[in-house]
Amino acid sequence: MQQRKPLVSGAAMRFDGQVAVFDLTKENSPCYACLFPEDAQVEDVQCSVMGVFAPLTGVVGALQAMEAIKLLAQIGTSLNGRLLLLDAKNGDWRSVKVAKDPGCKVCSR
Repeated sequence: MQQRKPLVSGAAMRFDGQVAVFDLTKENSPCYACLFPEDAQVEDVQCSVMGVFAPLTGVVGALQAMEAIKLLAQIGTSLNGRLLLLDAKNGDWRSVKVAKDPGCKVCSR
């Protein structure tokens, strides 16, 4: 947080993947904790138990690499402020806008 370096985040479980960019060099950008607060009630699900569709990890990793290169080269529009969701089982993509949480314990101090 103190370095204000962008975070390119990705995750995959079962047939679901997600990629997001948290670019704190931008004034109103949400941070990771805005989307996933530490004190949130979440179901503890482990990939080792639930499994993952192996090709999905490659897709998520490639998207993360693409977003990192776009940030470094300062080209295109990054996913900053959006969460890209992939349902690999049905081939559906969705993009969800993520707002900065004014009460965030990490970035709104």
